[in-house]
Amino acid sequence: MIAGGVRGRMALQLVMVAMVVLLLTSLALFTLDISPSFTKVLMKMEDLEGAMKDRLSVDVVSTRHSAVDDVVVSLEQIMKAPVSLNQDDSRLIQRIRAKYLLPPSTQPYSLSSSNSDPSMGQSKQIRLILGDKVKEGGFFVECGALDGETRSNTLVFEKEYGWRGVLIEGDPKNFELVRRKNRRAWAVNGCLSTSPYPNVVMFKQSFNVGKISNLETGQNKTGYAEVQCLPLYSILLALNTTTVDYFSLDVEGAEMRVLKTIPWDKVNIKTLSVEFIHGGEGKDALRRYMEGRGYRVFSEVTHPGWLANDFIFAKKELLANRPEST
Repeated sequence: MIAGGVRGRMALQLVMVAMVVLLLTSLALFTLDISPSFTKVLMKMEDLEGAMKDRLSVDVVSTRHSAVDDVVVSLEQIMKAPVSLNQDDSRLIQRIRAKYLLPPSTQPYSLSSSNSDPSMGQSKQIRLILGDKVKEGGFFVECGALDGETRSNTLVFEKEYGWRGVLIEGDPKNFELVRRKNRRAWAVNGCLSTSPYPNVVMFKQSFNVGKISNLETGQNKTGYAEVQCLPLYSILLALNTTTVDYFSLDVEGAEMRVLKTIPWDKVNIKTLSVEFIHGGEGKDALRRYMEGRGYRVFSEVTHPGWLANDFIFAKKELLANRPEST
């Protein structure tokens, strides 16, 4: 697709040059009174333009069906944006599997506490929604995962109920802590993209309040790291699942933008906890957006030390026999 764009620009430039040359030639011949039919000149110009367009279309098709190694602009560059790559592009999925997915640990847990549920209350609300179904196993997504233990909303599902899942943490320092915990979940050292394609950002490193910054990439700035962001849908496809029983989303203000990248008609996310305190669009906008996607607010989880400010969302069918929340 990239190669096609480059060739396309070259082709259009050639067409323009050829048209100018033919036009100047025809004017010169008219001046000498030995001009050919101007209609024939136009026909030649049209034939040339058509031929170039045919060539261009062939280039585009052949590029779209080429292997990864045949792409003129490297996949490494595409991953950084602003060139967009579809969320379900097979090259992107393969790239995530090969480079960004760390498999579940087979080593004993290395946790600092015996507490199986260090959550600030989010996991309890999810268990209330799911009821006995929580014991049937499930799949979770937690972003940001912090160190994989501190205030983790998913550890209890993994340890007590044998759920599978994926931990996503953008801060490289925190991710190293996640890795050392030996969680039984997949792990991704990256952030969830706020666009429906992969991109690279400058990530502000600050343990439990790290976040995507507005700084341009390529800067060597203390306290920041260049981090790859990936669409949630792409990560799920790389894990061969589109069903998520619980999605914990705490990304310090980027929650709404992340949610808007999700193709809701292609995934089945049953419950979510979403932090609302830092979002620029406000609580009501978040609630309305999720209600428009078929969810209801089950409850809110808050903490006096601002360690939790989350909506608990569930699909409406899961709450069919429950009263509307206030």
